[in-house]
Amino acid sequence: MSPFARRRKRPPVIRGLLAAAALLALSACASSEVASIKAASQDQIHDLRVSEITVTIETPKPHPELQAELKKQLEEAMPICAKGAIDHRLNVVITEFEDQDVGKAIFLGDEIELKGRAEFDAVATREQTGAYFVENSFAWGGFIGAAMMSDAEISLSKGFAENLCKEVFDVDLAQIRKN
Repeated sequence: MSPFARRRKRPPVIRGLLAAAALLALSACASSEVASIKAASQDQIHDLRVSEITVTIETPKPHPELQAELKKQLEEAMPICAKGAIDHRLNVVITEFEDQDVGKAIFLGDEIELKGRAEFDAVATREQTGAYFVENSFAWGGFIGAAMMSDAEISLSKGFAENLCKEVFDVDLAQIRKN
């Protein structure tokens, strides 16, 4: 019997396992949401410039890498997105951060998640101009998904900044970064 004939006669169980393994190697899904808590008006958004950024982590476990990376990503993003003339302080409070579990992800799938508030306060008056709830998550399974999310702090912080720019300032930061 030729080697090709033997391959065609694999039992259905083995074919099913091979198909499942292929799916595990390739599955991934991202989602994001920005919801207004107190929406700024279009005029306020047009005039808003972020001159100060604070990031506070209010999770049970401290995450200094996340705090530093999120601040870095926001400091890079805000001059591109918030080009107005009125100085504002951006206060970000992270309320939930779920890191990856690579072993679990490869066999069962996993999700990394970042949730928090972004509040814009006018520096001169200390009045809140706008407040938003931002959620960014990525679910994946298999080897490829686990490799894609090896640095959860970086990928989620980048997504957080991009989502905030897109939904609040109508600036597609991800597209700008591609060019």
